[in-house]
Amino acid sequence: MRDDDGTLTAEERGDGHVTVRGAARVIMVLAVIVLVAGVILAGNFVHTGTFLPWLSSPGQSDTALVDSAPEPEPTAGPDGADAAPQTPAARVAAEDARLSAISVLSSDDPALSQQWNTVVLAPRNGAQTGYTAADLIAQGAMRQDDSTTFTLTSNVVVRAGAELDLSGAGSTVRMASSAQATTSIVAWGGILGFGGTPDAPLVVTSWDESANAADADESDGRAYIRVRDGVVDATSTQFRDLGYWSGRTGGLSVTGTGYGQAYAGLGGTTLSGLHYGLFLSDTTGALIQDSRIEGSTLSGIEVTNAAADTTIERTTVTGSGGDGIAISRQSKNVRVTGAAVEDSAGWGIRVDGAALADGPTTGGYALTPSTGFTLSESRVRNSRDGGVRVISTDQTEITRTTVDEARTAVLVQGPSTGLAVTGVDLSSRELRGLEIAGDIADAEVSGSRLVGRRIALELTRAAVIVRDNDLTVSSGYAVELADAARADITGNVFHGVGEDAVASWSGAKTMQADNDQGDWRFQWAWVGWMNEHPMMWMWGLVLLVPAIGMPVLWRRRAEHRRLRELLQEALLRHGQEQVAAYRGTAVPALAAGIPASADSPIAGKPQRPTDDGSEDASRAGRGPGSWSARGTRPGTPAERAGRPRPAGPAQVGRPSSGRPRSFADLRTGVLEGRTFASLQDFAVAAVLEGGYSVSTIARLFRIQQWRLQKWVDEAAAAPRVRRG
Repeated sequence: MRDDDGTLTAEERGDGHVTVRGAARVIMVLAVIVLVAGVILAGNFVHTGTFLPWLSSPGQSDTALVDSAPEPEPTAGPDGADAAPQTPAARVAAEDARLSAISVLSSDDPALSQQWNTVVLAPRNGAQTGYTAADLIAQGAMRQDDSTTFTLTSNVVVRAGAELDLSGAGSTVRMASSAQATTSIVAWGGILGFGGTPDAPLVVTSWDESANAADADESDGRAYIRVRDGVVDATSTQFRDLGYWSGRTGGLSVTGTGYGQAYAGLGGTTLSGLHYGLFLSDTTGALIQDSRIEGSTLSGIEVTNAAADTTIERTTVTGSGGDGIAISRQSKNVRVTGAAVEDSAGWGIRVDGAALADGPTTGGYALTPSTGFTLSESRVRNSRDGGVRVISTDQTEITRTTVDEARTAVLVQGPSTGLAVTGVDLSSRELRGLEIAGDIADAEVSGSRLVGRRIALELTRAAVIVRDNDLTVSSGYAVELADAARADITGNVFHGVGEDAVASWSGAKTMQADNDQGDWRFQWAWVGWMNEHPMMWMWGLVLLVPAIGMPVLWRRRAEHRRLRELLQEALLRHGQEQVAAYRGTAVPALAAGIPASADSPIAGKPQRPTDDGSEDASRAGRGPGSWSARGTRPGTPAERAGRPRPAGPAQVGRPSSGRPRSFADLRTGVLEGRTFASLQDFAVAAVLEGGYSVSTIARLFRIQQWRLQKWVDEAAAAPRVRRG
């Protein structure tokens, strides 16, 4: 007898694949983990250029990220007082204080040179009103190093009514600039003139004597040129490495106060490496022609604080650390023609004409947006944030301009009135060719080529006429309207792939007529979205594996449940038979007419009949039909079931034409409707009567093949029972 809990072991069940299944499951889990990790790493590499971005940017630091600014350390100044402050912002404030103090001193006051290291050029009486480099040399503010090189060693202030002309073909003016001291040229109501020739331009640059090179460090201040309520006129001049921190000390700046007229005129001029390439604040009629601004720390050209009537023609702005051209704070009537803006770290051109107030203010600002921005015959490309952005500017015109960007080519935001986009070529590799959003009225887009990745033209809360355009999109919508937008879309040609060439959402309405969609190919929106996010295909594949495996696992579970039920039924039936035999009750074999002798299993003395049916007197001394003492059961399983047992191999059934996959497949043919006392009887009958192979039945019943073969051999060799 078994001394355990009675459960069948894997070996007894004939299950020799447990180890293989366990290993397979482990391999599947590892494969899923590796696949998910691969998807994450690949996504990191695509979006950040590194597989583990969190390792390159630690989240913790021993250094405080937010702290109070350190107090500047004072050093001895030229007059024995404490030295100038050490932060750039404090240096700007000190410069403002110096200029304010100088403005009330006479031009011959000794304090100018002793305390402020400054030369003031006041108006002259008589015919000669202008000053030159020779005058600065005479007053000790400049020295001449050679025939064409001059070094400015003192600050210069040009007052109203005076003019300083530093023109000189092929000459170089070096402005002293170092951590110890800097110089500046400020026209405080006066006029500054710079000039060379196209073949021999004048060069104006900062100069660090100790490094014998231009001053490239802005943190400790740097030489600059400023015009306040005055005029600067520069032709064929190169300004290099000037300015720091603020707009008015940004390098070359022209600022107005509202009390005078500030003007800038630049022609054939190059500004490279300045903090602000050119800073214009509250100017009137500024004109920049045939010039080049490159490598600015911030904006290439900044037009701000109600500057009016600014014209930028045939000018190139490249490599700006901020926007290429920035127009803001109610500056109006700005005209950009024939310009090229490239490689800006912000927008190529940004125009913000939003009203400075939405109600009464101390400054009395107007409540209406700025007006008048024109961009024509220009080219904008390779800007980080986008090509052209126009915010709340009435009467905006963008014509015959090419914008090629990775992000949005042109973004126009309201509220505003009057927008004309005509004859332009706008393309975006990642976002939209043209987006018009936010309560814009009286807008028209015509005769243009618009290219976007998912949307060529997007309209939100705007009323726009869209006609005679060529719109191309990689996958998505040629025109998308949302949030109650209105559009008349006529005579356009659509190219691309998507569900619809024109899509309307959230109450948007369109009128469409005479549009050509011959080159438009239908594609479901979800397919386009998946193509826009290619990693989702990989995630879908990861989720597909368990989706396919779940039905298989469910079916396997059901088969196992059926097998357990059959096994339980057979074990219960076998137990009932054993209990009945122990108590001496009738067994199914007796019900079939088998006599129960005194030596039968019922009497506790089972015997086995001889092969020829005769009495084995040497063992039991019984007559025909008696049982051998070696027998342990009242006959074969077939006899116990109440039916004739197969006589031997000759009675094996005809081989089955199909391979059974479940117990239901076995209960067909000769076994149909049969009931068996145990799984052993069922298995033996499937081989001897059903005609299935031993290996097939052993695999289906999950028992060892040698055990089933033994059962079959015993059943086939046992003789038919003789009935009394």
